Amino acid sequence: MADAEWRTIEHTADLGLEVEAPSLEQLFVVGAHGLAGVLLGDEAGVPSASAGRATEWRELVLEGPDRQALLVDWLRELLYIQITEGVLFTAAEISELGEDRLIARAGFAPPAADTPVERELKGVTYHDLELSQRGDRWYARIVFDL
Repeated sequence: MADAEWRTIEHTADLGLEVEAPSLEQLFVVGAHGLAGVLLGDEAGVPSASAGRATEWRELVLEGPDRQALLVDWLRELLYIQITEGVLFTAAEISELGEDRLIARAGFAPPAADTPVERELKGVTYHDLELSQRGDRWYARIVFDL
């Protein structure tokens, strides 16, 4: 996935994330890596080989009115798991991603001792949300409530 990336963006009182990837499935996965990166205080990144070291896997099935809602719900679910259980997203395998349904296996692991969680996020918002295809790439902008 070297051709997919995420980066934080300035946003009034909140924190935004821009994500780009060659496919919609990769965009969802890279967005999740971006969420984990934001929690760890990173400003930008690409999924790395070390990102995939999950100690536990969960099957997630989400339904929503459209792909934008699925993206928000996906990130909200991953954030909820991090907040309630203290584990971070590390990897995903998406088996279905349609207009209104997402089925994925998400991998989690506790944060490493030398990389503590540096930011607390209250939630994933619909404010300034964008999900679009630009040529042969997918783009998303997501805003987190601090």
